[in-house]
Amino acid sequence: MNYFPKRLSPIFLLLFLGCILYAQEKEQYLGPFNLGDYEGQATFEYITNEQDTIYHGPFELTSTNLGALLNEADTSFNFSGAFEQNKANGPWQFQFGKFKSNSESTLVGYEYRVLISGTQEQGSGTLQSGVPDGPWEYRIDVIKDSEIEQTLFKSNINFKKGTPQQSFQMENKATALVGRTLRNGLAHDEWESYESLEIENTERWIFEEGVLKSIIFSSEGNTYEIPVFENKGVLKTIPLDASFIEVLRVTIPEEHVKRLQTGIGALIRENAGYYKKMNHLLNELGEANLAPGILAKVPHYPLDSVQQGYLAQMQKDYEVAKEIADELLKNSHLNIIKRSDADALYKFKVTERINSQYLKPLGKVNKMYKQGIVGNIPTEQLLASLWKEGIPTKEITVSVDSLNTTRTFEPTNASTFNFKEPTTETLQQLAAFSKQSLTEIKSSLSDRLTNEARLQALNGLEEDLIQLNDSLVSKIDASRDSLPKKYLPSLKHIKKLADDSLAEYAALGNAEEKLAFGNDLKACIGTLHILSDKLITLPSAREDIERLYQDAVWNPFMATVMEEDVKKRITSAYKNELIPFFIKSAEKIQCTNAEELMSQIEVVNHRMEILRAGNTKKLERKLKREKDPLKIIQLLQQEVTSKDSTHE
Repeated sequence: MNYFPKRLSPIFLLLFLGCILYAQEKEQYLGPFNLGDYEGQATFEYITNEQDTIYHGPFELTSTNLGALLNEADTSFNFSGAFEQNKANGPWQFQFGKFKSNSESTLVGYEYRVLISGTQEQGSGTLQSGVPDGPWEYRIDVIKDSEIEQTLFKSNINFKKGTPQQSFQMENKATALVGRTLRNGLAHDEWESYESLEIENTERWIFEEGVLKSIIFSSEGNTYEIPVFENKGVLKTIPLDASFIEVLRVTIPEEHVKRLQTGIGALIRENAGYYKKMNHLLNELGEANLAPGILAKVPHYPLDSVQQGYLAQMQKDYEVAKEIADELLKNSHLNIIKRSDADALYKFKVTERINSQYLKPLGKVNKMYKQGIVGNIPTEQLLASLWKEGIPTKEITVSVDSLNTTRTFEPTNASTFNFKEPTTETLQQLAAFSKQSLTEIKSSLSDRLTNEARLQALNGLEEDLIQLNDSLVSKIDASRDSLPKKYLPSLKHIKKLADDSLAEYAALGNAEEKLAFGNDLKACIGTLHILSDKLITLPSAREDIERLYQDAVWNPFMATVMEEDVKKRITSAYKNELIPFFIKSAEKIQCTNAEELMSQIEVVNHRMEILRAGNTKKLERKLKREKDPLKIIQLLQQEVTSKDSTHE
């Protein structure tokens, strides 16, 4: 849902509030409007439901600047279509332009006309209840003197209720592709592409009901065939987009990986990016799922809860370590003093080595983890592709002068880390090792910061702290009237915790202590922000889950269809044990455990969605007499099979 404070001017908001009594009447808005990074003039129709804005009717947002076009250049855009009860519906068009005008103009009748040159980007097609239906085209053209001079990219896909149908085409300056899908969207048969300048150079992807069997390409008169997924095994269906290309990158022989950066692989990524841009704009307004929709099947190596835990911890440790590494490597003062301070140079070079040998590969794993594809690649194969010369050791040796004199770094607790086996635990250990090493390096370098640098850091930090606290207070105060009373003490405590922590920070006199405490406090208030969001949206999340666990059942006595609750032991544990537990825990939360509670709420809500479709009979038996919230959370996270026990 969208709220007017994010989009409309304060003046319009006041007018809107005066019309609340007519909430279900269709209204029209004409005026300035922000949509993400785009700011222009909008015309649209809407209805209101309590505080929610529901787009219903035609919508257009546009921006052009004639003065900018005539003086230098203009970046224009136009988004037009319609909504039905907040779902994008009917013909839609997205235009993005970058133009400059020619110096000459002509007079036609009573109008001056100027010729423009630049690029025009346009996506167009029809949406039915938020999903593409019928032909969609996306194209980028070079415009010269108001005429199309060259097409940089073009794709044509025909959809039926969100699923691509039969053949499609894509092309850019270098490559043209023709492919096809089955009626369920799975890639099938032979996809063939050819290079625009060298037609004899072709590339073919051979699919069999979504499984990519081989890649065949011809270059300079030679033909090569790369086997891909030969043994089916357990398969999982995923979108055929950048994540699929990443699985391919790890799967095929290294000498052929570069081919994925061009040809069919490049077209797939490029097209997916354009659809993602359009879909993001639609979802900023209402509901839509505008995506190419082409699917593929890849091997699936399920990760158990322990492996998932290692990956989740790896992500947290990696992000902390990466932040420290970037901070040190980009520190202007450190870059200066390393020229005359041998120890500073040594620590700087160790940081560089950790960044390149540990964090860069871990960053790729982190990206795959966010894409949800780590389970589609054998862990041993994944690690081998990232560290081709083997997993790095716990000893980091660097040269510290022009004579190649070396020094070796190890963190104080190096013996506790183990990188020997190619497992998910090793990934977590590598991230923890990086975090520990960089934390020690940063601490040892803190005395090299000048007083001026410390003062600048404190000034910036305090601005961030005040801004974070003010926005937290505003958010909590704004939600006070719309939430059930039982939620208010927990939010009041969160607000008081932030205020008390700020007072404790203000009482510190030592600059180093303030900087260390303040950075921890900044992270804490950031976590409290997210936790308060979870609590504020918990009532609506509960309602969504209650609706999810209902089935339509025919009642012969009433001669009507009625909603019947299902899996009552799961929903009862959620409503009667976990929701009160979350609220009570928040009433005594501290900075040290706020992130844990935030994660528990997120995990439980996500698992409740997954369990609705699973075979949960065993779980329901275990929940029959369980009243301990922590044990219930553990039970909800246990793996369940799908109802039909089949793999995609």
